[in-house]
Parts: sequence; C-alpha cells; structure tokens
Amino acid sequence: MDLALTLVGLSHRTAPLEVRERYVVSPADLTACLAAITGIPGVQEAFVLSTCNRTEVLVVGEPGTDVAPALRAHLFRNLEDEVYVWSGVQALIHVFRVASGLDSMVVGESEVLGQMRRGFEAAQQARTLGRTLRPLLQQALHVGKRVRTETDVGQGTLSVARVAVDVAARVFGRFEGCRALIVGAGETGLLVARHLVDRGLVNPTFASRTQERAREAAAEFGGRAFGLEDLATLAGEADVVIACIDGTGVQLGPDTFDARALRTRDRPVLAIDLSVPRAIDRAIVKKKNVLLYDLDDLQQVVQENRVGRGAAIEGSTEILVAELHKFLALRAYASFSPVIAAMRERFERVRDDVLDSVAGASTDKRDIELAHELSRKLLDVALDHMKEGARTTSSEEALDHEYRRFLERLGAEDPP
Repeated sequence: MDLALTLVGLSHRTAPLEVRERYVVSPADLTACLAAITGIPGVQEAFVLSTCNRTEVLVVGEPGTDVAPALRAHLFRNLEDEVYVWSGVQALIHVFRVASGLDSMVVGESEVLGQMRRGFEAAQQARTLGRTLRPLLQQALHVGKRVRTETDVGQGTLSVARVAVDVAARVFGRFEGCRALIVGAGETGLLVARHLVDRGLVNPTFASRTQERAREAAAEFGGRAFGLEDLATLAGEADVVIACIDGTGVQLGPDTFDARALRTRDRPVLAIDLSVPRAIDRAIVKKKNVLLYDLDDLQQVVQENRVGRGAAIEGSTEILVAELHKFLALRAYASFSPVIAAMRERFERVRDDVLDSVAGASTDKRDIELAHELSRKLLDVALDHMKEGARTTSSEEALDHEYRRFLERLGAEDPP
C-alpha cells in the first residue's frame, strides 16, 4: 500500500551534539516551521518532532512526488551523512519505534511520549494534520503506551534526567550535604529534582527564566528559587550544576565559576548539560576542579542501559507488528468509504424497486420492515468481506519481514 509518507531527520544515532543543536526547532518557532513545510509543493500534511536528541519532520506527500530533497534543503541544509530518510511503511515503523522509546538514547525513556503529544497538539493548532497523520500519530501514542505497559522496556523510571543523576551519584556517592543547582524548571528540571531528592538531596536550588516556575519547583521540592541573572553567585555555591534549558544557548561560561573559589574546594564541581542548544560552555573544563558532561558524554551509562534491555526490545516486536497491521488495515478499509456509500445507496434502491414491483402501494408494513432488515444484513455481509480484504492487504507475516528489514538497515546505518 502506498502511504505517501516521508520522514526526514537526524538524531543522536547519526549526528553529534554540536550538529544536533544547530537544527533544533524551538516551541516558539514550531508553528512557522510547520507552515513553511506545508508550503513546499507536494506536501499535504506535516508533523515536526524536535527534542534534545532528534529533529524530524514527517509529511504526507502527493502520490508519486519525492518531497525528501526539499525537506532536507529546508530543515537540514549543508548536511549529508547525518540525515536519514524513511518512506512508506518504513517511515511508519520508525514513528512507532520513536513513540515506544526504542529509538531513544535512553531506551524506554518516557519523555518522548509527552514530546510527541505536544508536537501533535502544535500541528493540530497549525492545521497541518489531516486524514493520514492525525490517526497515525494517535495510534503511535497508543503504541508507545502499550510497549511500556506490556514489556520490560518501560521498567523503572527511565529518562535522560535519571541518567544525569546516576552520573552525579558516581561522582559524589551520597547526596546528603550536597548542594545542587538546577538551571531550568521545566519537565526535565523537575525530573532531575525528583531523582535527586529521592536519593537524599535536600534544598535544591532552581534558577529559571521565569521566576514563577522556579518558585513553584522550589515549593514542590523544598528548595530555593532564583532568576538566571543570579547564576554566577549560585554556581559558586553549588557542588553539582545541572542545566535543562530549551532553546536559549550558553548561560554558564568560564566566568560563571570563580577560579580562586574552585581551587579551595575539597571536591570538584560537577556540571551536567542536558540542554540543546548547550547551556554550558565547554571551555569551563579548563578550570581546575570542574567536571563537565553533556548529552553525548552520557553515552557510556546509556549503553549499559541499552545492553541490559536487549531482551525487552526484542519482545516489543510482536506489539509493533500487530499495531502496524491494525493501522494499515483500518486505513485500507477507510479507503473503501466511497465504495461503501455507493453500495449502501444501491442496496436501498434495489430494495425499494423490488418492493414497488411486487406489492406497489399495498405493501404491508411488516413486509417493508423485513425487506429493510434483509437489505441491512446483506450489506453487513458484504462489508464483513471488505473488512477481511482490508486485513489481508498486508499480512502480519509480511509486516514482520518488513520490520526485520528495517532493523537490518538501521543497524547498517548506525554509526559505531
């Protein structure tokens, strides 16, 4: 079946952080981005997902039109090897895997479902979803929930925030007496705070562009709230600084950390940057007693997580293949709508003609009811056959083969 789907993107699999951060689409720019994409000739529907680890655009194009080159030129100019393109059923497979957390840097992480939901809502508001992408994305969100509920992929609380706190625990051991500064009070910042507090940290400090958000976070976790203008003072007091800001660029540079104060410390300052674009200048590593990790530096911990979830990842295949089959069958059946409407009209016309020719104006009320009931039952039989035909349009066995082929191609393209 020709889905006319095209997905173009880059992610942590194909591009380092210094590349990914250049192609982030901020929430403030998302509506304009969607409008520009749907303005590309041949593009009928569009959805954009932009997170710390991926920027992707999924579109429905006119059948027979290759829109991938225009999408690459619009979103990923000057990039070649870092960009991947999926089309048709393989684009559908990729979307379902992303929603399930199977393509995430941290396998099974939960944030991507919320990010996809917000992207869906933004595309709804921008009116760039239609009869293909709206049900596709709704089912992708359903698939993501199923995989996490019915397999071990979602076992435990998995997230980039959790990995960052794991790294901090390796440095400090215990968090009692540790002073933490969390820069950003959004979803990731709150997750970081929750993991830190669960491990014994008290009185976390929050710094945010919006002080109201910082105050709400501080009230929830029993900490302090400040604006970004206080970063230099706050960073000088902290043992661990975790930055979780979206779309603002560098906020903490070498001058943020006082060199004299650093030299007198009995343990290093740990800075972890979860922001894209990055919020902490890498030049701070030149300072004595400062350790810096960004998203790419967390790969070792992430790889341990991936190895431990190999069986769970494999176990999700049956769910994804079944959901792919369900989506394609429903889509095939929906394509029969004009035929169904014509059949219904034809059944009713033939029924009325037969009634008129047999009994004319003297037709008994009970006979009319029986004729209507018979025509409904005959139509139901015909529709059942059409539904069965839709289900067999693409068998689960064929989709399982397609899924395995996708994974083989993904493995071949995955960078070492």
